[in-house]
Amino acid sequence: MIYVNAKFLTKSITGVERYATEISYALKKIDSSILFLIPNQKAETIISQKFNTKCIAPFKEYFWEQLTLPFYLKKKRNPLLINLTNTAPILYKNQILVIHDLAFLHEPKWYTKKARIVFSFLIRQAAKVSPKIVTVSNFTKQEVIKYLKIPSERITVIPGAVPSYISLYEKENFDNKYGEYILTVSSIEPRKNILNLVAAFLRLNNPSIKLVIVGKANSRVFNTINYDFAQNKNIILTGYISDEELVGLYKNARLFAYLSYYEGFGFPPLEAIYCGCPALVSNTASLPEICGDLAEYCNPDDVDGIASKMELILSRKKRNNNEGIRLLKQKFDWQRSAEMILDLANDVQ
Repeated sequence: MIYVNAKFLTKSITGVERYATEISYALKKIDSSILFLIPNQKAETIISQKFNTKCIAPFKEYFWEQLTLPFYLKKKRNPLLINLTNTAPILYKNQILVIHDLAFLHEPKWYTKKARIVFSFLIRQAAKVSPKIVTVSNFTKQEVIKYLKIPSERITVIPGAVPSYISLYEKENFDNKYGEYILTVSSIEPRKNILNLVAAFLRLNNPSIKLVIVGKANSRVFNTINYDFAQNKNIILTGYISDEELVGLYKNARLFAYLSYYEGFGFPPLEAIYCGCPALVSNTASLPEICGDLAEYCNPDDVDGIASKMELILSRKKRNNNEGIRLLKQKFDWQRSAEMILDLANDVQ
C-alpha cells in the first residue's frame, strides 16, 4: 500500500500545489489503491472528491505532518509515503521527498525570518532521512547536491508538465477586457523581480499597452516589496483569478513576461507558450532548461535590455501555438512523470 501526504489539498493552488495535484491525478489513474492522507480540516472539496482520501486527526499544518502523519503510518507498519511539496515527516524513513527549489537557502533575504528557519530545518532533516529525493529539474538537483550535500545517486529528476486545466479551455474564445497588454503571473515578492518588470514596462512609454499582473503578496512566507502599483492606471493587479480567466488572459496577451531570479521549474511560461503567447523569461536558474527554444531570454537585471526585448516581441505578429504545443507534449508528460515516481516507489519498498 502506498500513501501520499496530501496536505496540499488543504491549500490554495500555486506552483508547488499544482505539481502535487497533477501528479496525484496521474498516480490515481495508474494505481487506484493509493491512499491520500489529509489533515483533520476542510480540504479543497472538489479536488479531494477526486482522490481516495482519508482524513486523520488531530492537528493541522506542520504539526499534523510531523506528529499525526508519522504516528498513523507507524501503526500501519511503516508503508511507503510520497511527499510532493518540499516537506515531509522528519522522523519517518520509508518515504520519497519531492524538492521543488531551495530559494530560501540560495537567497535568504527573500523570505521572512520565520519561513527561513522553518523551511531550512524541515527540508534539511527530511532530505537526510528520505532514501529517495525527487527534484523537478536538473537545476534543482544541482542545488540539492550543493546546499544539502545529498549524493547524486539518491536524486531523480521528475519534471512537471503543462497543467491539465489549460486543455479544458484552450478551444474557447475569450473577450479581451484589457486591450493590448503584457501579462505576468507571479506572487508579489522580491524573487519574482516585479520591480524590474515594471521599470522596463514604463520605459516602453506606450500608453496603449497595459501591464497585467496576476497574483498577490504572501507576507507569511515572503518579504514584501514597496511599490504603489495604483500610481499608474496602466498597471493592473488582478489578485488570484480562476483557471478559466487565466487561460483567457494568456490567449489574449501580446506578450508574457516572467523575469524571476530563481525558479525550480516555473509553470507560467509553459502555460503561456501552450496558449500561443510569446514568452520573455529570465536567463537564470531552471528557466532555460524548462523553456528551451520556445521562449526569448533576458538578463533580469538589465532593465534597458528587457524593454528592448519587449519592444521587439511586441512588433511581431502573434505566433501560432501548434508547434509549441507539440514540443511541450513531447518534452513533458504528467503520466510519464507519475510512472517514474512509482518506479522509485518500487525501489524503496
